[in-house]
Amino acid sequence: MKAKIALILALTLGLSACSAAPAKNQTDQPISQQANEQFTKYLNDYVVEMAESDFTTMHQFFEHPENYGIDPEKVEVTLGSIEPDEESKALEKKLSDQLDSFDRSSLDERQQTIYDQLQYQFDQSQQEEEEKFRYLGNMWSSMNGLPQTLVSYFSEYELRQESDIAPLIQLINDIPRYTKEALTYSEKQAENDTLMLDYEDTIQSCQEILNSKENSAVTAELMKDVEQLDLDPEKTIQYEKQIKDALDTSFFPSYQLMIDGLTKLKDSIQPVAGMASLENGKEYYELLVQQYTGTTDSIETIKKNVENEIDEISTQVSSLLTDDNYDMILNYMNLKTDFENVEDILVFLNENYDRYFPQVDAMKYDLQPLADDQSQEGIVAYFMIPAVDSTTDYRIRYNRRDYGDDPSALSLYQTLAHEGIPGHMYQAQYNKEHFQYTIEYFLSNSGFSEGYATYVENQSLKFLDLDPDLINMYVYEDLLNNNYILLMDIAVNYEGLNLEEFQSTFDMFDPTALESIYDQLAGNPGVFMSYYYGYNKISNLREEAKEALKDSFDDVEFNNALLQSGSVNFDLIQQNIDKYIKDNQ
Repeated sequence: MKAKIALILALTLGLSACSAAPAKNQTDQPISQQANEQFTKYLNDYVVEMAESDFTTMHQFFEHPENYGIDPEKVEVTLGSIEPDEESKALEKKLSDQLDSFDRSSLDERQQTIYDQLQYQFDQSQQEEEEKFRYLGNMWSSMNGLPQTLVSYFSEYELRQESDIAPLIQLINDIPRYTKEALTYSEKQAENDTLMLDYEDTIQSCQEILNSKENSAVTAELMKDVEQLDLDPEKTIQYEKQIKDALDTSFFPSYQLMIDGLTKLKDSIQPVAGMASLENGKEYYELLVQQYTGTTDSIETIKKNVENEIDEISTQVSSLLTDDNYDMILNYMNLKTDFENVEDILVFLNENYDRYFPQVDAMKYDLQPLADDQSQEGIVAYFMIPAVDSTTDYRIRYNRRDYGDDPSALSLYQTLAHEGIPGHMYQAQYNKEHFQYTIEYFLSNSGFSEGYATYVENQSLKFLDLDPDLINMYVYEDLLNNNYILLMDIAVNYEGLNLEEFQSTFDMFDPTALESIYDQLAGNPGVFMSYYYGYNKISNLREEAKEALKDSFDDVEFNNALLQSGSVNFDLIQQNIDKYIKDNQ
């Protein structure tokens, strides 16, 4: 997913600019030459138990779960719980204890990477589930809150075969129960003075979804999916009626439930402010940042690294702007591509990516703009994560309503590189061809996955026949904006600046824009760390490799080392890059 804050920087010369214990470096420990069969069984059992414990997980990751030892009959068809229940906590503890029972040195190299990432995820989860953080979540965030998530989930729900229709209807009919759980959680937050959201915007969002009922993208997409099953006409009509009835009695009325429930809580809603304004909020923000970045870097370290990035980029900008080319360089804002339609962009990216990235098999995809009621300001586009055994085309959706679809816009070119090739879609294909264990699809570090997709946005600019100086200026402007967003995130959610202090600290930006940015960062603490700090980590790894290898540096080999372990934490990515450097010196 590509997310964005609208931040316009008045570019000028001379721009200046408590976390968990770090994971142990395991590189000096013994490695088995052969895979541990008992550990392989544990990994397979892990997948089965996770899939059988949650229907949405099973349906997302598997077209044919029975081929992986998963029994669909054991899986209760629900949307799950807002908070972890005792059963899910017990399962997590069981899997964590089983992991601890293995001697790490008995595992081969790939198994050790999986072991380390699972340990990292279990440790993170354990910290985040501490009671003192229980009511600090935000069910109503502007980017991934409940109203938007339900629209996205059901408009993109995959009906692969006729037997998928009955569970779909069960899920739709479960929405009122799930919504009531969310409101109960919000009531508890109100009691603890931690219910913080933009009430007017949230109510407006819910009302807009209600108003779009007759032309809803959710209804249209589900009807289209039923028709594509190619059933006999009588069955098709019957199923379409059942789904519409479920939407009319459960999906849309749930938005009225949200409106009514939040209206009752209106007087208990706290003014929008950063996490630092809440008890334990500062510590919780540290955990969120670790989750979003896949690092154990402290907030102080992150801030220092970001300030150094801003200084370095500002120096590069200054070196580009001379008396001879000052006016010309400022034309970077007018940079355009020569694409005449959106589809041509992905075709071009597909034809050029293997100059810098490992080649993969041909990718079939469905590229479509989002309907208005699917669109969210701040979400530029997204890639639908495919099932492990997917046989359908990859799916990319972009936000035409809020960000346009001008095929000549450099920003749209970067968006399709981010979501498509060589970004998320390409990475999904690479993983499909390189993963050895099903569990590798379950490993997650958004700091790497989104940082990587942000990294390829700039790498893909090398494919275009445009003035290098103008491209560099365009990239520097983008990077300055991104790094300032990170400083702003820290200022709002860790340092606790109020709006007036925030506007004063970042007075090089438009104060009206800063007001909107303040609200977005307070409502979505740490989210942009995945993209921009993840990018910084990858960019620094690349510079480290280039400096060490000089003429021996190879883009394809570097990017292969970057991708080879999947979406894991940056300590493990660093190990892969260190090995790439050592093997090529």
